[in-house]
Amino acid sequence: MNCQRVQDNFIDYQDGSLPADESAQLRAHLTSCPTCQREWAALQEMTRKLDALPVAEPSPRLRENFYAMLDHAQRDADAPSPFALARSRIDRFFAALLPEQPAMQFAFALALLVCGLLAGQHYLARPAAAPVDDSAKREVAELRKQMDAVNQLVVASLLQQKSTTERIQAVLTTMDQKAPSPSDLHAMLTVMQTDSSINVRLSIVDALNQHSDDSIVRAGVLSALPRERAPLVQVAMIELLTAARDRVAEPVFEKLSRDESVDLNVRAAARRALAVLRLPAASPTATLQPAAQPLLT
Repeated sequence: MNCQRVQDNFIDYQDGSLPADESAQLRAHLTSCPTCQREWAALQEMTRKLDALPVAEPSPRLRENFYAMLDHAQRDADAPSPFALARSRIDRFFAALLPEQPAMQFAFALALLVCGLLAGQHYLARPAAAPVDDSAKREVAELRKQMDAVNQLVVASLLQQKSTTERIQAVLTTMDQKAPSPSDLHAMLTVMQTDSSINVRLSIVDALNQHSDDSIVRAGVLSALPRERAPLVQVAMIELLTAARDRVAEPVFEKLSRDESVDLNVRAAARRALAVLRLPAASPTATLQPAAQPLLT
């Protein structure tokens, strides 16, 4: 034990709540450490002085003051309220106005409701809708565009600040919606192009598969595919575009299949994708068989 540990355990040792093995270590330390001996002696002296303090006795007038306060509170509670007379008059007024029979009360309430409806139809005219000019429509569209941009930046910023596991969970939570908004899709595509973690980028591509019919998703994945450097993510992007039968991706697949600097698995996936996209529309549906992919850790 060091001195700090020993001094921190003084109180437990004094109370007898310190485990036996730690108590033995503390006693052994005290026999050889003058500093801890002085601290222990000071603690014992302070404890002795505290024990010597006289026990506080309540004042003889404490009971008298308590009962006087209780009596005063009881008198205040028993005193008539200044609003009692007004309340009784209001109660008598409503008792006379509203009969006690339920049938009469219901009839009276129904009559009031009918009168209110008739008065509303007669006196309250529905205001005509103000025409919306083209400038107002443009301003609303511009504001909506700005809000979508801000939303994308916020989502991307939050994803970048979390750990890899938390970012993946955020992706899955966002994309689990049945119909994510365009701003959510743009935000996910932005993170897919900028996140440093292969796991996060791959999770985003997998989550976007269920929304591959959206042109925003296909365009974003196709734009990111040539810049992606992780073969696993590239293959996942190729499979997404192929499953969506996006013929616009053919030139990109053609270039990848012929680029010697591209990973072999990616080139093979690009060639398979070209074969699927070039099948006649009337031919049986072909599926893109993915290459074996190693697990990410």
